Amino acid sequence: MVRHKLMITGMAVVVLGTLAACGNDTPAAQPPQTVTVTETPIQATPPSTSASSEPERPASVRADQTARCGPTSLSGAIESGDAAAGDRYAKLAVTNTGSKPCTLYGYGGLQLTNAAGAPTPTKLTRKPDPGPALVRLEPGQKAYKNLHWGAVPDGTEPVEGPCEPASGGAKVIPPDETEPFTVKFDFGSICQHGLIDGSAYYK
Repeated sequence: MVRHKLMITGMAVVVLGTLAACGNDTPAAQPPQTVTVTETPIQATPPSTSASSEPERPASVRADQTARCGPTSLSGAIESGDAAAGDRYAKLAVTNTGSKPCTLYGYGGLQLTNAAGAPTPTKLTRKPDPGPALVRLEPGQKAYKNLHWGAVPDGTEPVEGPCEPASGGAKVIPPDETEPFTVKFDFGSICQHGLIDGSAYYK
């Protein structure tokens, strides 16, 4: 008898629970959910290429295994060219003084200096006339770079006397190199704060 009473009581609990659930329109509360958020670290954007860097060499140029012409295998001189009203022209001539062939590709750098070697105002810009092309120099051969600058003050420079300190030399950096060699540059003041247009090297 005791067993029957327990069974009846258990059934009653189940029936009451079912009825309570049917009569309650409010949905049962959902258990709290855990959301995992994975953050991807933001990678820093690589710095832009400096404007002074050389143009990328084409595949045909990169395939050439000849060594670059470095500052220790070159000598140079600036040859005076034509002059017009307010404009001056010259050529930088470089010679392969090494015992093996070497190549030049691009514009390179140039910094004007005074007679003591201290920097003077210089703003070298690229003028693709001509543009970059692979130049192969056998020992003793020369390559050239066209130069152009102005002799008229730009409005912020003195109009009486030199527009800028006169330069007595220049440091020349071959393309894709970091060390210079020196040349003589005795063309007086370079106006417009040392602005010089320079072509790529050619033969």
